[in-house]
Amino acid sequence: MIYKAEPKGGNCLRDVDNGRDGWPELTHSAGQVDLQVEAAVAGEDDPIQDLSAAVLVDGTLFLGSDEGTSIERLGQIENGWKSSGRLQLADCLPIDPDQEADIEGLAEDDGWLWVLGSHAKTRPKLKKRDDARIDLQTYADLRNAGARCLLARLPLVPDDQASGLLKPVGRTDARRAQMLKQTKQTKHGNALARALARDPLMAPFTKIPAKEGGVDLEGIAVAFPRVALGMRGPVIEKYAVLLEFELRERAKTQLAIDGSLYKRMLDLEGLGIRDLKRVGKDLLILAGPTTALDGPCAVYRWRGWLDEPPAHKHTVCLHRPERIIELGFGRGNDHPEALAVVHDQDIRKLLVICDSPSDKRLDLERRTITCELFQLD
Repeated sequence: MIYKAEPKGGNCLRDVDNGRDGWPELTHSAGQVDLQVEAAVAGEDDPIQDLSAAVLVDGTLFLGSDEGTSIERLGQIENGWKSSGRLQLADCLPIDPDQEADIEGLAEDDGWLWVLGSHAKTRPKLKKRDDARIDLQTYADLRNAGARCLLARLPLVPDDQASGLLKPVGRTDARRAQMLKQTKQTKHGNALARALARDPLMAPFTKIPAKEGGVDLEGIAVAFPRVALGMRGPVIEKYAVLLEFELRERAKTQLAIDGSLYKRMLDLEGLGIRDLKRVGKDLLILAGPTTALDGPCAVYRWRGWLDEPPAHKHTVCLHRPERIIELGFGRGNDHPEALAVVHDQDIRKLLVICDSPSDKRLDLERRTITCELFQLD
């Protein structure tokens, strides 16, 4: 599938030249690397099974997972990345360490580590996946977004206890960790959740669980004060939604939305957004199914995104980013979920991390997951 070059300015539809019937062949990988992830605390889900976000910052690889409120830190070794500790966000932010933040996006901008929770409603998890019986009364009890309404930034500093690695901290001499204030007294957990609930297009989807078409934020890209958030769901008719807005410092430890909440409509061929990465002025978009369906996954590139800020709230252009990488997927496993940009000498490569990894990717004795690299430039 070949996309024509985007017109200068990019705020118009582009024609698509379908060079062949059906989906294109998978993109050949440029190699594989192993990521070592620390074992789970007894009684908690294993993060190696649920990796959902990633960002590489000056040799330190940070990973997020669906469970808890911690992030994994890895340092580079010869053929991959080795675990270098689990970092608790509650040590830096006023959040409940016993709740699930459902971290779905990590980004770096100007020495800050940005963290995004899914902001999604969920259903109670089935205790036994092989049990053919479902208690519908329990299943109908939707959980409010609560702790998953997390949008924060933390200053990054060199770690004196781990040579060459960075760590997020609560404060430095010049900076303090900041976040959109969480409001526990209402069903909408922060200002972003409230804005979505008031938005005519988004409001109906705030009442629906994630993976069923409801609001589910995945992926963050930042050029402060501008922030872009990907939406795995909803997909509106067949178009994915990219949220954009600006933030300002409200207090020493708080951020606030400054101005309007914009919605950018993207033609990703019916797929939702699973992760975002900013590369210079471009925006990389990992796309995949909105539901738990096993289906096509791909990486798109919006060239010149940084020079195309949103201009209108109600009348918007439809964007068709260039589809650059075709990714494989498994049956019930190996779902591409997170991206990280890796510099290999003068070549940029894209690291793709899978959620629900298949057995062939996992070595639980060594605590490693095997991931693919794809050439970006």
